[in-house]
Amino acid sequence: MSKAVQHPGAPAAAQPGKQPPRILRGLPWLAWRQHRTAFVACLLLAAAGCVHMLWQRHVTLSWLDPARTHGPLKLVEASGQAYAESFRNAATLMSLVPVVAGVFLGAPLISGDRERGTVKLVTTQSVTRGRWLAVKLGTAALIAVACSAALSAAFTAWWEPAHDLFEGGVWTSDNVFLNTGPVPVALALLYLAVGVACGLFVRRTLTAMGITLGFAFAWDLVVSHYLVRFLATPRVLVNPVEEGQPKLPEGAVRHDNWTVDAHGGLHGFGTCFNERTPAECRTNKGIVAERLEYFGYDQMPGMQWTYAALVLAAALALLALVLWWGRRRAL
Repeated sequence: MSKAVQHPGAPAAAQPGKQPPRILRGLPWLAWRQHRTAFVACLLLAAAGCVHMLWQRHVTLSWLDPARTHGPLKLVEASGQAYAESFRNAATLMSLVPVVAGVFLGAPLISGDRERGTVKLVTTQSVTRGRWLAVKLGTAALIAVACSAALSAAFTAWWEPAHDLFEGGVWTSDNVFLNTGPVPVALALLYLAVGVACGLFVRRTLTAMGITLGFAFAWDLVVSHYLVRFLATPRVLVNPVEEGQPKLPEGAVRHDNWTVDAHGGLHGFGTCFNERTPAECRTNKGIVAERLEYFGYDQMPGMQWTYAALVLAAALALLALVLWWGRRRAL
């Protein structure tokens, strides 16, 4: 029997037993393929952001040491020209990292499949709904953690050498506290969990994205702003009233000021401030000391890890609720 001759320009015939090697197979491959555009975009943007911030760190170190040798005035002048604006822009972009994780990764993760009807096709196969949900959530969470951790590490490395310059050294500000250390990773997971939950319960992708975005603004304005100062006990310095306010230690952040009477009672810092004779007023009220409450720079890591642990617990609880509900309810 004669053999068929293949034309030299024709493509090779497919061989049924051989397939190109794949890193991912099964459900992980399906989850990646469904959302590969968003995943790849996040990874590329995170890589670009890390490169930019590490380069800015190099630039900052190049002027920081010479400026420090010329005294505080020269240092502040140099930081205003070369550091503050670029760092503030980067801090704004860092604050959007958890928002992106929630709005563009979390919200469409399940709602998109529900709108297109893909969820019905997948869950009628041999795969259980619980396993399908777990793989999708795990893949998205892995991308969110990798991107936010890398960006946080680069941003922290840039900020730390000049931590006394940005935001006036007030590291409890949102631009610093929420964008360095473990906090961005925990927030990214929380917003991701909120987005997934919205997609599960609301069903419509755009609606889920809008609710997640609203949650992000509410959390930032209401919760984070007030929660930070309750994460640790402030330290106290007391001076006799004749010596004035105690000096704030280096790197510390002021928490509150009081005046203290002879019986240990606390009065507002402005007590007797507007009187014609403040000294006589303090004498009449028995005020004998000035009290300063502050957070030391060495307290920052503990406060951040406490905050991250609370946020992470909320995120894991919400993801557990999503898995529990998704396994027992029709999607």
